[in-house]
Amino acid sequence: MLTKFFSTTKPTTRIVVLVYMSLGFFYSNTLFVENTFTWLYMLKVIGMWLLYILAILTFNFITQKNDLTKRSTYSIFLFAALSLVFPAALQNIKILLAGFLILIALRRILSLRSGLRMEHKIFDATMWILFASLTVFYSWVFVVVLYMAFVFYRNSNVRYFLIPVIALLSYCIIGYSVLLYIYDNYQDIIVSLPGISLNFKPYNNFSTLISISFILGTLLWTLWTYIKEQNKSSASQKGKYSVILMTLLVSFIVVFITNDKTGAEWYFVIPPVAIIISNYLENTESVLFKEILLWFILLFPVIIYIV
Repeated sequence: MLTKFFSTTKPTTRIVVLVYMSLGFFYSNTLFVENTFTWLYMLKVIGMWLLYILAILTFNFITQKNDLTKRSTYSIFLFAALSLVFPAALQNIKILLAGFLILIALRRILSLRSGLRMEHKIFDATMWILFASLTVFYSWVFVVVLYMAFVFYRNSNVRYFLIPVIALLSYCIIGYSVLLYIYDNYQDIIVSLPGISLNFKPYNNFSTLISISFILGTLLWTLWTYIKEQNKSSASQKGKYSVILMTLLVSFIVVFITNDKTGAEWYFVIPPVAIIISNYLENTESVLFKEILLWFILLFPVIIYIV
């Protein structure tokens, strides 16, 4: 039943996914009900919900525009369900904002395949990533995806490699100018950068461990299908597969080095994982297994909230 339902791109299917993720989002933010009501807190929760909705709409646009998946809603359903198993992410406005900005940057990176307006797209992608780093510092690592896209799309023009550097310099100059205006004295400006933490003790609780284990297990099970599809694709199409795989790798690096490990940082991993698992669901011939997997994924957030 779910297999047939999510194999289409009907508006009804998308609405159901949006309702499903919205219910999960507001349930994860139960503090909205438990705390004393304030308009400021209500606006904050609504703002985070809008960022969450915008993220999945952007993600859907990326997958459909670049043919990362077939014409189905598996990818947005997976994005919704897998993100709901990390309530810490849905309660963190910085993570939601950074995740949204990284998706916008990914959209620009994937569009480099067309070879049109390259300078503009490269500068835009770099700036979106740098803006994301204002909220989650190690988001800047996604610049690696941009540079690797030059290799995957065989864009060897030297000036393309210099544009992100120019964007970074512009970002630093504007940022320093703003700080200088605020503090009015360069000696009062103190910039402290977060360190790298390899402390994974915050993951030492059942719900976080089971969520991470399920995502990693399902990813390892389905990754081979994605790589097989990449090998079968034409030379002009291989680049987009490589960009998604590089995005997956970089997102794991961000999770690994971030200094504030709460489980929320796994939000960055969800988009590439959703694409890879969606590709498997669209290509597997085992209807029964696919139906069981979809039902389990649908109910997985409920299980996490119960335990």
